[in-house]
Amino acid sequence: MSSTTKRGVAGRRRAGRGAVARGRYHHGDLRRALIDAALALTLEQGPGTYTLADLCRAVGVSPAAPYRHFESLDQLTAEAAREGFAELDRMTAASFRGADWRARLASGVADFLGFVRAHPAQAVVMFDTRSQTVAEPDFNPLAPLDLPAPRNATEAAVYDCWRAGYASFARYAQGLAQALADSPLAPAVANRQCALKTALALFTIMYGIAAQWLDRALPDDWLDRGGRKAFEKIVLPWALGVAQQCAAPAKSRAGKRS
Repeated sequence: MSSTTKRGVAGRRRAGRGAVARGRYHHGDLRRALIDAALALTLEQGPGTYTLADLCRAVGVSPAAPYRHFESLDQLTAEAAREGFAELDRMTAASFRGADWRARLASGVADFLGFVRAHPAQAVVMFDTRSQTVAEPDFNPLAPLDLPAPRNATEAAVYDCWRAGYASFARYAQGLAQALADSPLAPAVANRQCALKTALALFTIMYGIAAQWLDRALPDDWLDRGGRKAFEKIVLPWALGVAQQCAAPAKSRAGKRS
């Protein structure tokens, strides 16, 4: 995550959970309080700028208290990210609605960007996959995720988070393929591997839009009305370009037959 994104996340904190309720924790769900504090500090300061000790101070508990629930900050942020993927899946479960392929694509983009707008801190921790203590695999969403058996609670949480991200992406790719099956982009989603590649391209575009918005490099209204401006200015031109690429081989074959 870039330093500008760290500053940008803080600039978007009005869309998140709000400031840390420092010193207010006395009893109840400490696990929830620590995760909420981590998300709030992500909005205030940026990711990777706090420690477990900082979270303890934020919620007003002793430095030993978190270890009843988390053995490391990596475990805490991985569990926060996994919760984020579950919420993203919930918010995109009915994505790709509409009478035609453009409307369905716009719906899919709107739901994803709507999640980012509503949960900016979770979006950051979800897609900032770096870990201080767990070695990352070579991520390839086009291939199965092969992970070793976890050796501790931190690795188990990080691996579960990565698996949740892969599963979320696969579901989104399947929805995209169904949405575009009767469109000019049909050849780009004709089989699972093609659909995954096209979905990866779309996800990269949407992640870039989200990161630019968090950096305040995009005006706020680009994510208004379901990200309509972002869709019309960025995603739709990409989709029309893909459609042209899909049509080119068919025209070439038709020319050879004539």
